[in-house]
Amino acid sequence: MPTFDLILLVPLLTAHFLSDFTFQPNAIVRNKGRPLVLLLHLLITGLCAYALLGDYREWRIPLLIIASHGIIDLAKAWLSPRPLRDLPALLLDQAAHIAVIFVISAFDWTTLGMVAPWWKGQNPASYLQVLVFIAGLIAVTQFAGIIIAKSLPKILETDPAELQAAVGLNRAGRYIGYLERILLFMFVLAGQLPAIGFLIAAKSVFRFQKANEKRKETEYILVGTLLSFTIGIALSFAAKALLPT
Repeated sequence: MPTFDLILLVPLLTAHFLSDFTFQPNAIVRNKGRPLVLLLHLLITGLCAYALLGDYREWRIPLLIIASHGIIDLAKAWLSPRPLRDLPALLLDQAAHIAVIFVISAFDWTTLGMVAPWWKGQNPASYLQVLVFIAGLIAVTQFAGIIIAKSLPKILETDPAELQAAVGLNRAGRYIGYLERILLFMFVLAGQLPAIGFLIAAKSVFRFQKANEKRKETEYILVGTLLSFTIGIALSFAAKALLPT
């Protein structure tokens, strides 16, 4: 079994989620086929890895992250006519990026020179905990939100626009999903699993208040809610597993 160095794994994973989601607006996603836009994205990716890794003499790992990230993004653009619009392309893309980070973290860098981040001599556990918290929040909000938005219409073979009988608040559904998954994340980290059941029950009751009036819409929303809970809980436990002991 390979062993993964949390000193490398956690900062690089956090840098990946920051650069691929938080610091990658839709304008970059839509225009990544342009060389300058792709270079900008790769520069942000490398800077995030370099900054969070904390060893400012270490350039090999950020450079490896930039090179692998560029190759994966180019391969995805070449294989998919609509980059980042299809769920399989997104999942394969993210799986490839994360796999590279795990491989880098499993490599024994002491054979090429010790990686010595500045924070290692301070309070490494606290630093890694903060990074896990940041990465987890991005994962359960932005990353999970994209997965749900791409998968739900295909799962139910229904266009969400056809179910909107009335106009709701602008982007309210997105923010509700963000907030519920943030609560799930906090409950999992705090070990308050019974609170998760209460949250699921409370939202289910609320969603079924008008079940008889708009059954198709209610079922669509309920499936989306359960999918949101499932992904949120899975990502929350994955983040908790990265916490240093």
